[in-house]
Amino acid sequence: MYNYSAFEPELKKTLIYLGITPNYRGYDYIVLAMQLVFENPERLQYVTKELYPVIAEKYNTDWRAVEHSIRITISRSWERDSALFAKILGAWVTERPAVGRFLAVLYTYLLIEFEEDVI
Repeated sequence: MYNYSAFEPELKKTLIYLGITPNYRGYDYIVLAMQLVFENPERLQYVTKELYPVIAEKYNTDWRAVEHSIRITISRSWERDSALFAKILGAWVTERPAVGRFLAVLYTYLLIEFEEDVI
């Protein structure tokens, strides 16, 4: 697949631009989720079974806490500036996205914007 480390700086810049900053617990969870997705994009199809438990284990918490933290982080960012989501992530985001959709759109955005060999 793709080398996550090549995308990490752009991922973090994009999150910060969206208002998702390291002071949110969900920030670290999103960063790790994207690392896992870059290792195996099929994980986007099974977020509850393939992502949350791995993140929860790393951070010594429950998978429900992981989902909740990411959801709240996305919600706060959306409430702050929903137009910015559309500007950055394009027409894919017209309403506050669920966690799985947000991760999928973010992954696609990074590939399209920063990987020349995708298209």
